[in-house]
Amino acid sequence: MRTKIFKFKNLTFLLLIIFFTVHFKFFENTYIILKSDYDQRLTQNYGYCEKNSYGFIKYIEKKYQLKKNINIFNDESYPRSDVFIYKPKKEFLKNQIILINYNDKDSSIDMEEYNVIEKFKNCYYLELK
Repeated sequence: MRTKIFKFKNLTFLLLIIFFTVHFKFFENTYIILKSDYDQRLTQNYGYCEKNSYGFIKYIEKKYQLKKNINIFNDESYPRSDVFIYKPKKEFLKNQIILINYNDKDSSIDMEEYNVIEKFKNCYYLELK
């Protein structure tokens, strides 16, 4: 007796696999993961100096080699960005902050009280005067 290769059960399973592969962009996502490193993918999704500003925050952390946690303020309504560089059981710096998506008309931070250490577009690394 011959066994049917394309039984209804096998055909349904094959179509289901093809559907999920196309629907979830399996090949495109695999290419992106292989092409880009971790920091590039996070910067692409969270922005350099927009959205949550992952790129700017990581740049400041690497350049200034922050040993403690730093308060990060976002003038737009996005989730907190502290989680990108949070170090458990470490204190927060009292005289330095990172301000992202600065809006001079409706900001939560008074820029007159701070010296600018680093600036890129509307993202700032500030130190208390």
